[in-house]
Amino acid sequence: MAEEVKTQKRKRSGKTIWTIILILVVAVGIYAFIQYRQYQQGLQTLAQLETVPYSRETFVSSVNGTGTVRPEHQAVLVWQTSGTVDQSDLTVGDSVRKDQVILKLEENDLPLDIIQARADKISIEKSLEDLESNTALQRTQLQANIAQAQTSLSSLQHELEILEERECTVWRLNNLRTNYEDALETYQNNPTEQNLAKVRSTKAELDFCDPEVIDQQIEELNAQIAVQNQSIEDSQAKLEKIKNGPDPDEKERLELQLEAINKRLASVELTAPFDGTLTALYTKPGDVVSAGTQAAQLADLSQLYVDVPISEVDIPHIQLDQTAELVFDAFFEQTFTGKVVEIDHVGDARTGVVSYQVTIALENGKDQIKPGMTAGVTILTEERQNVFTVPSQALTTYQGKDVVYVLRDNMPVPVEVSVGSYSNEKFEITKADIEEGELIILNPPSGLLSMIQNPFGR
Repeated sequence: MAEEVKTQKRKRSGKTIWTIILILVVAVGIYAFIQYRQYQQGLQTLAQLETVPYSRETFVSSVNGTGTVRPEHQAVLVWQTSGTVDQSDLTVGDSVRKDQVILKLEENDLPLDIIQARADKISIEKSLEDLESNTALQRTQLQANIAQAQTSLSSLQHELEILEERECTVWRLNNLRTNYEDALETYQNNPTEQNLAKVRSTKAELDFCDPEVIDQQIEELNAQIAVQNQSIEDSQAKLEKIKNGPDPDEKERLELQLEAINKRLASVELTAPFDGTLTALYTKPGDVVSAGTQAAQLADLSQLYVDVPISEVDIPHIQLDQTAELVFDAFFEQTFTGKVVEIDHVGDARTGVVSYQVTIALENGKDQIKPGMTAGVTILTEERQNVFTVPSQALTTYQGKDVVYVLRDNMPVPVEVSVGSYSNEKFEITKADIEEGELIILNPPSGLLSMIQNPFGR
């Protein structure tokens, strides 16, 4: 019985081993089949690969960007006062000259301040017109004032000389003081008109000799003389200022007032600030407008520009007078040209990336391109002769390195490359272990990685 059990166990063990072997054989077969299918698919993929020969050429590097077309000058005209818009023959698209009237307000509906300004203008123009004759009268009056002041000055100086020479003896001064004190005492004891007159006369006689009174009178005369001298000096300065014509300060004051009034009166009309084209009309005849209302838009279309933001990485390659190629969605079959005419010196980081505005002046297509259109811009930054290049779609990364796939022995091989200048379509290769004429694979499929045996140095 025990022998029979052992025999059954050996039979079951043998079946298990054969089952495992069978499973392994099937797995190997399936793996081989999958590998064969992948190999066949790889061969099929290789047969469908697009390649280009590794070759030298004249390479033009470029920097790309997008910008919006703007005119040489552009202005939005705004009403500076209120009123009703008058009739106008101009329409959108018309050309206008600098200072030409584009729109104006009706005369019978002007605000009060405009009417007052017109009255003030008449008054100031009259003052300017009469300024010469009024100056002649002023000149005559000043000369008369100077002569009168000089006469008064001579009289005051004569009085001063007399006072300065006046001197009384001590005994006389004492007698005069005694006489005054006696007269004053008499009046106090008997206040009559006669005694008061005696006080006044004795006081006048005392003042005539009193040194303190004389000094006070001299001080007063000196003050009066100083006033007369200042008056003469002021009058002579005014006379000197107008001796050859009206006072320039007065004339300037009137002219500034007139200029301010003219600007105020000009607010009833909107004139072109430069030669250009009327691109928009926001008000029409009969509209009632107020100060601040937009009226029209004017643009100088003689020159068009495109402002392109260029990143801080690319801006060192941009220089003035570089050629630019521009494409527009509205004219997708055409390429327009321009020149770099301005490069900002200060970057703009509002978008989170520092960029510098580069201005392109269009050289053609001014009759087709409109302000506001979006342009794709390619700035040609450098031209290099006889250098190796590869199309941009051939460059990829493998194990963290820049590589291109080279077809060798009908197998793709990744070869590490060093990249120099670049454009929108190609890269310059400055160093690579690739022979001229070898085939470079374009857009290598990711499935090629499974077919690579020795990535670098094969």
